[in-house]
Amino acid sequence: MLGRVLGWLGFESDDGDGADATDLDWTDPDTEYGGDGPTRRYTCPECDATIEGVGPDEQVTCPGCHTAFKGVLVPDHAVCPDCGGRIDDAAFYPETRSDTEFAACSACGYRWESDPRFRSV
Repeated sequence: MLGRVLGWLGFESDDGDGADATDLDWTDPDTEYGGDGPTRRYTCPECDATIEGVGPDEQVTCPGCHTAFKGVLVPDHAVCPDCGGRIDDAAFYPETRSDTEFAACSACGYRWESDPRFRSV
């Protein structure tokens, strides 16, 4: 058990139970882990146009005024990939760079989390 906890935290350990750090059982089968997560929707501070983007530091370019933003805009909300609804229950980069990111849709129950074994700092 200690090996699994240390593996989850990113430390190498072998406590004799043969646990592999890549074979941890902490995941919830109803949660999507890793990747860029759902699409983020932004409002352009220059012209108030709607911008869609993905990824924590992805550059987004406003379709209205063509201003490029990279890692400086905080999303208004995320868009649920399952039902297309608005996700307000979310924490995304760059506002929460050191925290675990997540997105949870209250309409259909979709949930996404970053993989805590590979957190960005």
